Amino acid sequence: MTERGPDASSPGDEAGPPELVVAPTVDGLATALTHMPSRLRATAPERSHPAVRPHPPLVTVDPDAAETTVPGSLAAARPDTEVHLALPADREHLFVAAPLAYYLGAAVSVGADQPRLSTPGGEYDLDPLPAFQHEAAALLRDVFTLDALVRDLSGEGRACRVDLVTDLGLCPAGLRGSSPGVRLDAYLGVDRDRLAGKRPEWHLSTYADPTDEALRCLPFLLDALSLVYLPESSDIDEQGLLRYSLDDFYRCPPGGRVASVDVVEPTLHSGELHAWLAEGVPVSAFTLRPAAFEHRRAAPPPDGELAVAVVLNDGSMAGEHDVVADTYRKRAEGLPASVSLYESLRADELADLLETPHDFVHYIGHCEVDGLRCPDGSLDCASLSTSGARTFFLNACGSFHQGRTLVDAGSIAGAVTLRTVLNEQAATVGTTFARLLMRGFGIERAMQLARRQIMMSTDYTVVGDGTFSLTDAEPSVLKVEPLGQDGGNDEEAAYAVTYTVPADGWPGGSYRAPFEDCRRLRGTTVETTLNAPQVRDLLEERWMPVVHDGSLHWSDEFLVNFT
Repeated sequence: MTERGPDASSPGDEAGPPELVVAPTVDGLATALTHMPSRLRATAPERSHPAVRPHPPLVTVDPDAAETTVPGSLAAARPDTEVHLALPADREHLFVAAPLAYYLGAAVSVGADQPRLSTPGGEYDLDPLPAFQHEAAALLRDVFTLDALVRDLSGEGRACRVDLVTDLGLCPAGLRGSSPGVRLDAYLGVDRDRLAGKRPEWHLSTYADPTDEALRCLPFLLDALSLVYLPESSDIDEQGLLRYSLDDFYRCPPGGRVASVDVVEPTLHSGELHAWLAEGVPVSAFTLRPAAFEHRRAAPPPDGELAVAVVLNDGSMAGEHDVVADTYRKRAEGLPASVSLYESLRADELADLLETPHDFVHYIGHCEVDGLRCPDGSLDCASLSTSGARTFFLNACGSFHQGRTLVDAGSIAGAVTLRTVLNEQAATVGTTFARLLMRGFGIERAMQLARRQIMMSTDYTVVGDGTFSLTDAEPSVLKVEPLGQDGGNDEEAAYAVTYTVPADGWPGGSYRAPFEDCRRLRGTTVETTLNAPQVRDLLEERWMPVVHDGSLHWSDEFLVNFT
């Protein structure tokens, strides 16, 4: 089958998804969750593939509505899955249950003493919060993984680990022909502990206060198949962000006042990436802004060349400027970039640039309380009429507030800093981030990998929709570690090799490792042992990040020093 890219339209989306007008009550929210799966016409296991899942209905909260308004087309299209989820009458249970209810196509009601799942085969009592959020997440992960293993889509090929299904005593062919409720009963009847250690790590978790603003975001979180947890955080002790005194200079102007941010330490659960939709600015998670989803939905995908602007507003940082410009030009994997270079922009010139449509703006310079430093003063992004930069990197001290303003004004996502950053480390992050972005990694994943290159990694974060990727190139990560030599012959040396393609931005998609002929679910890692010539062939065939001895390298550079 033909796979759509992460930002292509979903099936049936030509006119955009319909809208639910939701009453701000638990009954109103339960009704909305019941009809969120109405566009999931596929009830067989292929619903696990992203090309089969249209975007859920959008949500508007009407504070004066007595009940939720459901368009007739949605009400008529809702599939009867024979699955029902009864929950306590509070928003907290409804929010964390939303991803599970959506994927199962469950009818949702409120008023139960404790969460209860009903299927054709019986009723299953679940623990109330806080345990419920972990039970709901684990059940979704199990059902989704099993569906992905047994689905039979034209052109996709055999799953590498379909034996997991038969080892659990299940019949893939029988499951494909079963109704959703009967299939769920079959999944619930196996020893799920045997599956827990073999399913992929989930790609994304969102920590959300159950507010009206977060409710507006639910359709987008469900489209991304994010797990939803209630937010918990604690203040970070100064020791946790201890700064080292290094012989370097900070990426902030002498005597300048940097707009640092007070951060919190979130309690994180399952997930490779973490989004924060609550009070405070987290470390180890990206700060989600509701406007980012709307901007992503409204922005057409790039047509032809990517429009990239690289701005150098401090001549002492020219090294990063030259490297990232070359990266954007040459490493777009079939999507060539039109790169415009700018130096020493005045405030009005930088404002014009940021208001002009670009796919990506990479700013290299300084940031103060008053805004981005220019030769004639500072530019406060709050003064812009709009942000034309779909994505950006403000690689300057304390740029978080300016980046958040850009997202609210029209951008989708961007990389920012939380406080002063060392110039040499900023250049390292900037160049690595540029390469990862051009290789198809989403913004949060690119920043996550780039940060591992420096000591003070908590100084960098992402604001907006961190799952957004600039190109449709398939991102992949290779890990190579020596296992020793056989008889001292370098050519016969054995290497432990792992290969993975992240799932964020394309959850449920599949990939083939270069040394396999079966498909794997994105997010899973394949492990093998290769000799030196085989590793060299692998490195020559692909331009990709390589993790070796805990450090990040690039395949072409790593190959030069490879034995």
